[in-house]
Amino acid sequence: MVYLDYAATSPVFPDVLDVMDAVSRDFYANPSSIYSIGYSAKKLLHECRKTIATSMHSESDEIVFTSGGTEGNNLALFGVLRASRQKKHFIVGSTEHHSVLAAAQALTREGFSLSILPCSSDGRYSAEALARMIRPDTALVCLQIANNETGVLQPIDEISAITREKRIPLHCDAVAAYGHIPLDVRALKIDLLTASAHKMGGPKGVGFLYVRNEISLSPLFFGGSQERGLRPGTENLPAIAGFQKAVELSAVPASSLVRDRLEQLLTHHHPGAIVNGAGASRLPHILNITIPDVPAEQLLPLLSAKGIYASARAACASGERIPSHVLTAMGLSATESAETLRFSTGFGNKLSDADETSNAIDFAILNRFCT
Repeated sequence: MVYLDYAATSPVFPDVLDVMDAVSRDFYANPSSIYSIGYSAKKLLHECRKTIATSMHSESDEIVFTSGGTEGNNLALFGVLRASRQKKHFIVGSTEHHSVLAAAQALTREGFSLSILPCSSDGRYSAEALARMIRPDTALVCLQIANNETGVLQPIDEISAITREKRIPLHCDAVAAYGHIPLDVRALKIDLLTASAHKMGGPKGVGFLYVRNEISLSPLFFGGSQERGLRPGTENLPAIAGFQKAVELSAVPASSLVRDRLEQLLTHHHPGAIVNGAGASRLPHILNITIPDVPAEQLLPLLSAKGIYASARAACASGERIPSHVLTAMGLSATESAETLRFSTGFGNKLSDADETSNAIDFAILNRFCT
């Protein structure tokens, strides 16, 4: 089997599974309990929070554990804007994850004013364009660190220089980036940041939202004082401990060897192929490539039949028939979007996987299986 869809979800590190099993057995008490075994669970929770905070140079009390990226993004957007008393305008990028774009549209139905920041043909946002879009009543800017479909990295340092000067909170969806590249929220001047464990060898159903201490949020849920009152409910300690272990095991930065090998093979064998975002800095493990006259919808099942697993777009949108909004924002036509594949590598891949995948694509095209 060749698994090349780590950007959708990653296999879980075996050591993570061991940790989760041990915590489920030995730290079953509620961390909010006042007796000794509850205190032990609370201490472990604090240790997990500290490890994750240290990984990106934040304070421990700035980490709010969530169920993953979607909840974290929703908490950031709804939390900041609902807490804003007078400012009712916010800005999100055109290539953001669906959990950001859908939340943004929902907020417009509550009376907030939304502006969409366009991107260039290589998928990058312009700090200058952002500066022109900011209004006196702008309450939030929400832009990814890296795109989950193309891997394109955004100039967050240039963007945050503007938002910090104007005292506008900056939220960054880092689900695709966290655990793959170094992140320093202090140096980057990020105010809120979302991450998820299952993109980096951790379990599904757990993530965090970094919230700089000076930022005010309204909670989405109510009923308890856990997680600074921003995410009430008993913490999922086994999953959080698994997340901590995944952070410890992740190689940062991630290796680009397999991705680069596959990119080299595909562009060499198919001269008309276009690597989307090639003109920008990208995450080391994501390749988004358009191969003309090769419909992804026909090619992917053929690869799957050979035990090679990749995707055409983000997993959350895999059932949609419309073109990828990310590729559309970058200027690709509907036909070009339909001829685009996303490969994303991880800790289980080896260089021979790139050769096997390239050979399988060549075989399919040579035999006209997908034309």
